[in-house]
Amino acid sequence: MTGRINHLRELFFADAHKQYRVEDLGLSILSEETEKLPFAIRKAMAFDLALEKMPVFLLEGDLICGGKTLYTLPAYITDEEIRCGNHNMECGGYNHQHDNCFNLGQDARGFGLNDSSIPAYYKILPMGIPALIADAERRMAQTDDPDKITYYESVVRANRASLKLMKRYEDLCRQQAAQAEGGRRAELETMAANIAQLQKGAPQTYWQAVQLLYFIQFLIWVEGGYLIPLGRLDLTLQPFLTRDMEAGAITRDFAFEILEAFFMKLNYEVDRTHGEDIRINSDTGQSVTIGGCDPLTGAPTYNDLTMMILDAKCDMRVTDPKVHLRVNAGTPAEIWQKAAYLNSLGMGFPTYENDDVIIPAFLKHPEYTVEHARDYAASGCWEMTVQGRALNRNVGGVCALRMVEFALNDGHYALGTPGAETAMGLIDGRCGAPTGPLEWFSTYPKFLNAVKVQMKHYIDMVTTYVNRSMLSPSPFYSSMLEGTLESGRDFDEWGALYNEVDFQLAALSNAADALYAIRKLVYIDKAYTLRQLNDILLANWEGHEDLRQRILNEFPKFGNNNAEVDAIANDLLAFYVREVTKHHNAAGQTYRARISSATSYVYGSRVLGASADGRRDREFYADNLSPMMGADHSGPTAIVLSCGNLDMSGCAGGAVLDLKFHPSALTTEEGREKFIALLKTYCKLGGMQVQINVLDNKVLLDAQQHPENYRDLMVRIWGFSAYFVAIDKHWQDHIIARSTLAL
Repeated sequence: MTGRINHLRELFFADAHKQYRVEDLGLSILSEETEKLPFAIRKAMAFDLALEKMPVFLLEGDLICGGKTLYTLPAYITDEEIRCGNHNMECGGYNHQHDNCFNLGQDARGFGLNDSSIPAYYKILPMGIPALIADAERRMAQTDDPDKITYYESVVRANRASLKLMKRYEDLCRQQAAQAEGGRRAELETMAANIAQLQKGAPQTYWQAVQLLYFIQFLIWVEGGYLIPLGRLDLTLQPFLTRDMEAGAITRDFAFEILEAFFMKLNYEVDRTHGEDIRINSDTGQSVTIGGCDPLTGAPTYNDLTMMILDAKCDMRVTDPKVHLRVNAGTPAEIWQKAAYLNSLGMGFPTYENDDVIIPAFLKHPEYTVEHARDYAASGCWEMTVQGRALNRNVGGVCALRMVEFALNDGHYALGTPGAETAMGLIDGRCGAPTGPLEWFSTYPKFLNAVKVQMKHYIDMVTTYVNRSMLSPSPFYSSMLEGTLESGRDFDEWGALYNEVDFQLAALSNAADALYAIRKLVYIDKAYTLRQLNDILLANWEGHEDLRQRILNEFPKFGNNNAEVDAIANDLLAFYVREVTKHHNAAGQTYRARISSATSYVYGSRVLGASADGRRDREFYADNLSPMMGADHSGPTAIVLSCGNLDMSGCAGGAVLDLKFHPSALTTEEGREKFIALLKTYCKLGGMQVQINVLDNKVLLDAQQHPENYRDLMVRIWGFSAYFVAIDKHWQDHIIARSTLAL
């Protein structure tokens, strides 16, 4: 790390950038005349005014200009629109937990804001903003469709606003250059010239390309977007770097410093993440995907920037960007080794994505071409999407363990309906389906069928609900994706080339463990009736601790390569995938399945009763695809074998396994080689994605007691890394509770 980057890092931890923030300037574009304008035009006008008035700033030593400083757009939504709200129930719905099926940000009307969709940086950087404006103007002149004209006008207004902000930053650089001396003066003059070029046309240098990328990135945040991934950054920027290096216009060291300066900028919003109930430090969605294969040929693609990005993450100890490494049979040994070393540093980077399984999973959906499937990248956390061409929506999903609970309780919550006072859409107080009294289930297949009926009902209900949801237009953000200009439609009209809606499956391992216990205790051993066992669960195991301990310690569990339990999990997974992919979203594209839990393993567990796998009520359940905490008694090889027994080929949205290792496991080169071998084995078995924590519980416990000593201690949560001392204690406790593995 250079002295400059260390200084910028210290300024970040000292919150130097926050002094320029303004929550609301009290501005408005509304008048008697403007209220008559189309909504998208008004939003573009508000964006324009925001960029005209928001503070601009440069910190000492900055090489990249910009940053979000205004957190409320000028008023552009009318009182009547707010009063009418969203008639499709996006703000209310069946009950509060269903609201998480939608975007976690909404405009004042209750229409979802847009997120998780990767801008087409590979297209926009070579062409530049002026060419994009010219394209929109040309298309506007060639159509007489009033809706398309409105869209193109909103795009032109929003992108012209971005050029005006660039001019403000050019002027700021020139002002500071006039007061600077020596090398810093030359830097500021070059930065001003860089920004001047971006106002005229496409970037001509690597430095200019990085600057434009950051302008677009933070301006999407200003417009109201969030969870904005960056796509395949090494492939996007490499042509600019190669050209500069071959011309002798830049050194590798300075190119690396520019990259790190850019990465520091990406951290400015880690404390201003989305949502209310689940707002968590560093959940920004700013994922970078590196490596993989060429979209046209399928040949492995690893370049100078692939290694530079890994080196930068080793160097900086900051959370953003999150790094995802695409791996395949052609991944070079040095990339595996550098990635394993980065994992050993305990920051939760990188996540591994298996090309050899993910690309075929995309191609099970008829919408995708081979070239576009090969061009996938990580969305906000670990969701797989086609970069630059897809509106990607993460809609929440189904908890498999909840479906077992519903089957045991005729569609009712064991602990009572959460938010019952405001819940809508319930039938006789049920959220689940009325599958009948337990006495009906005289055989295990009958009970398992009830669980599947609950899952089918829930998927049907939520997909129908989601298909009625409504999005807010995003003129600037949408113009950065392929398909929108070509179709003349914003996100709210499904204008992107692909419109992906993902459904997620949580607590699969817990459900498999619980179903095994139910089958053995009720239907094989006949030690209890199903009613008796459910009464024990409803009493939260009171008076039956011996049974609970027997289940916890003697019954086989998922994650130990047990054929019976793994087969139960695989059967549930296959049913889930079939049911999800039966549905089509509002744009007509097939719903995509994935295995992940996001926040639900903490928040969802709070309203989940005791379960037959030995959980007490309200206790955590397993995160993502992982075994239940403490249930994986046989080590990491058994975990990957269990997961490898699952058919993930239908999960185009992804299927992520979390593994936690003690630091000693990866300290040595020998340990890291064993770690790499484990990951390669998992990939060969059909594993899709792996994210890694390398942590010592003694350190985590001390950090809980002395947070001032651990400001940059990072942990992997559900799909991103966060500062351990900045997250709530329940997240800290779950991370500590996860099993720590050795190699």
